[in-house]
Amino acid sequence: PGVIAQSRFGSDEARLSIRGSGLQRTFHGRGLRVLQDGVPINLADGSFDMQAIEPLAAAHVGVWRGANALTFGASTLGGAIDYVSRTGRLDPPYFARLELGAWNYLRTGLAIGGVRGDLDAYASFTHASQDSFRDHAEQENQRLFANFGLRHAATAETRVYLTAVRTDSELPGNLTRAQLRTAPSQANPANLTLNQKRNFDLLRLATKTTVRTGDTRWDFSTAWSYKDLDHPIFQVVDQLSNDLLLGATAIHEGDFGGRAHRLRGGLWLN
Repeated sequence: PGVIAQSRFGSDEARLSIRGSGLQRTFHGRGLRVLQDGVPINLADGSFDMQAIEPLAAAHVGVWRGANALTFGASTLGGAIDYVSRTGRLDPPYFARLELGAWNYLRTGLAIGGVRGDLDAYASFTHASQDSFRDHAEQENQRLFANFGLRHAATAETRVYLTAVRTDSELPGNLTRAQLRTAPSQANPANLTLNQKRNFDLLRLATKTTVRTGDTRWDFSTAWSYKDLDHPIFQVVDQLSNDLLLGATAIHEGDFGGRAHRLRGGLWLN
């Protein structure tokens, strides 16, 4: 309840909102912290892209609304959403999916995983493309998600994450009420004239090391994201983002005064 993921003009670029926060956004996601296994994927300016997420590569998704997101150090108004990855240790070793639909909609997914001793790995590749029901709204994207885990001991594990995304999307633009009633599939004339688009390539590497000492769990995380955005709208936005994230958290669970408690603290540098 209170969580909305709504496609914009039929594209893979959705409006993601919790209790209204982020609902008004256009292209970048804001007002929410989005994580992969507890490590933020937001860039240093707080923005995120829905195309940088692959739900098929997630075992499950956790949602923390509003102030509850402070458990991840998030001070965003809407809260936080955590995509927990599939791994070679816990999930089926093979996965295949094919979807077909109107307007030349195609979505395919392949994944493979496995475990050998203290090592496990999981990788998934997806392709999605469609013409959309509107003019000048074609899109195509490919996404690779992979992670590799190493158990150093019964109480220590390191996992490495690789994300590679390429996405190209035409932008049909907004319509007036009269245009919507006359021909709802048309594109805004200005978008056609300027050939407006939003394309980007993303490469992300991340690591997370978890160590347990008694009743305390320590998480040490790093992440590097490189994003090349080509975004011709009323002007051409050609932007390179090169972000580094460092983080450390400690979670202590035990008894205090005869009652169970859970204490969490940490530091994120971006």
